[in-house]
Amino acid sequence: MRAAYNKDHINKQVRDDDPLPPAIRAEYATKYGALVEEGITDLQKSIQLKPDYDDAMAYLNLLYRRKADMVESADERASLKRQADDLVDKVKEIKQKRAEQTQQPS
Repeated sequence: MRAAYNKDHINKQVRDDDPLPPAIRAEYATKYGALVEEGITDLQKSIQLKPDYDDAMAYLNLLYRRKADMVESADERASLKRQADDLVDKVKEIKQKRAEQTQQPS
């Protein structure tokens, strides 16, 4: 939706990090909100069952970013983006630990 908006508004581009314009945000939330919420819930359950499930964390990071595009509040948007960034850091830590474990001689 962001790409379509940018295509139609050459002089008023919205970067990937910028909030969506209100009309586009509302349409995006209506169209994808339930799916994003379902995905977040399912991925959170997966991580509860397997706390080092890095793939689930990576996808949850992406869904938090999609949800950030749906909220009006700048504070809520920033909070969701922080949560997403925290997950990226956690995935890096998990992958680093796995790499170190496989490199250790038996």
